[in-house]
Amino acid sequence: MLKNFLLIAISCLITLACVEVLLRVFDPLNLEPHSSPKIANVTLQHQGVHFCEGGPDRLRRHDTVYSRENPLQSYFEFRNDIVSYHKYNENGFRGTTEPEGDKGRILVLGDSFIRGTLSDETETIPALLTRWSEDAHYINLGTGGHGTLQHDLTYREFKDVFPHDTVLMFVFNSNDLTDNVTFRKWQENPTPFGQKQTVSQQLKTKIATFHVGKLVIRLKSMLTNRDLYPSEPTEDETNLFLESLHTLNQAVTDKGARLVVVSLPSVSEFVDEGYVTFRSDPVGYSDAVRALIEQSAGDEGFIWLDLKPGLEAMADQLQVPTVDLFGSPDHHLQEVGNYAVASAVAKFLEENGIDAFEIEDSFVNRMQHAPDAVSCP
Repeated sequence: MLKNFLLIAISCLITLACVEVLLRVFDPLNLEPHSSPKIANVTLQHQGVHFCEGGPDRLRRHDTVYSRENPLQSYFEFRNDIVSYHKYNENGFRGTTEPEGDKGRILVLGDSFIRGTLSDETETIPALLTRWSEDAHYINLGTGGHGTLQHDLTYREFKDVFPHDTVLMFVFNSNDLTDNVTFRKWQENPTPFGQKQTVSQQLKTKIATFHVGKLVIRLKSMLTNRDLYPSEPTEDETNLFLESLHTLNQAVTDKGARLVVVSLPSVSEFVDEGYVTFRSDPVGYSDAVRALIEQSAGDEGFIWLDLKPGLEAMADQLQVPTVDLFGSPDHHLQEVGNYAVASAVAKFLEENGIDAFEIEDSFVNRMQHAPDAVSCP
C-alpha cells in the first residue's frame, strides 16, 4: 500500500510540474499578467518594486490612518508593461510641498489614483495641476488603499502644516466606501501593521507564487463568486461615507477654506458586457455613490464634480475607447488618463473662480523609463 501511495504521489508531483512548466511557458490564462517585471534589469522587491533609496518595505504603520508610505524613499514600480519612478517627501507623499514664488497651496486628498500608481513624478494629477496653475501649488496627500475616512484624518493631520484656502478630495467610486468599512473595523480593533502570517497564510502565499497555485485560486474564486461585491452601497458604507463628508467639510470650513469633492469613475463603468468585474452592476453602484455625493453637497454646501463625462469627452477627443485611459491588468489611470482628469478638474476650478490655468493642448510625457534599462538617479 505504501508503495502504491508513493507511486501516486510521485505521479501527481510530476504531473503538477509538467502543468507548471506549460503554464509558465505559454501562460494561456494570463496568470502572470504584468510583463514589465519579467524584463526588469534590476532586482525587484515585493510588488515589483526596486528601491533607489529606502526599502525593503514601501509602507509603514501609522497610528491614525493605519498606513503610509515611508518618508524620503524612492523606487521604480514595475506594473503592467511599464515602469514608473516614485519619490516621496519627508511626510510620506509624492511631490514637493514648497510653492514657487508667491503661489498659494491647495491640498489634494485621495487614494492610489492621487498617489499616482502607473505615473512618474511629473505626471501625477497634483503634479499636472501644479504645472498648469497660475496661482496655486497642489500638494499631494494621496495614499493607496485609503478611503474617505482616512482622507478626513489625513486632512486633520496637515491642515495646520500647510496654509491653504481649498481642499480637493477625490472619491474613487469603486472601493472608497468599502475601504471605509475595513478601516472602521481596524479603528475598533487595531491589529499590528504587517502582522506575521500564520502557517496557513504562509502556505497560501507560497502556493500563490506558482502558476498552478494561481490557477487553483482563480478557479476557487470563480466557483464561489468571492470576487463580487454588492451592487449598491450597504447601510454601513453609506453611513460612514456621509459621516466622512460631513466631518471633513466641517473641518475644512472651520479652517476658513472650501471643499471640492471629485467623483472618480473606475474602468468598470466603461467596459463592454461580458467583461469580468468584481461587482455585477458597477455602473449602478457608482451612480449610487454619485447620488450620495450630490446629497451631501446639498446638505453640507460644498461643490462637486463628476469626472465620468470628462473622461468620455477626452477619449472622444483622442479617438480611443475610454477604457484606454486606464491601464491593464492594473486598472489605475495611465498618465494620459491623469491628463484627462487634471484637464477636467482645472476647467471646473476655473469655472468656479478657484484657480486659473494654462492647460497643455495635448498630453506631454515628460519622464519615461524602459523596464529593461532603469537606472537610479
